[in-house]
Amino acid sequence: MNIPEETKKELKEGVCVTCCDEYVICMTSDLPKDFNAPVDIEVDRDRGNVLLRNIIKDDPQNPLYIEYYIDKKFVENISKTRKIDILFVNRSFDELGKFEVKLMKEDLSIIRREIGLGN
Repeated sequence: MNIPEETKKELKEGVCVTCCDEYVICMTSDLPKDFNAPVDIEVDRDRGNVLLRNIIKDDPQNPLYIEYYIDKKFVENISKTRKIDILFVNRSFDELGKFEVKLMKEDLSIIRREIGLGN
């Protein structure tokens, strides 16, 4: 997978960013213990931006939190595919794993409303 240079500049340990309007890249060694774990989705506003949080319930005592800012183009793309692909990379940008978040209709309508796209 080719990560654009501008995205590489944004990434640092523990940070997740959207890339290419269609997926999320996280630089972390903290990978899900179960790549089929259920996921909760939360949407927050932060200084005028929309923050999407995926709570991967791979460990009931210690779920994995993935947070990143989203924009309208990203939301339009995930609305079509009804999923979010999260790629985990190391400091050398080597892919360590890929997690797919399947989006329910309710999740999409909340995300679309928060970003200003309506249903």
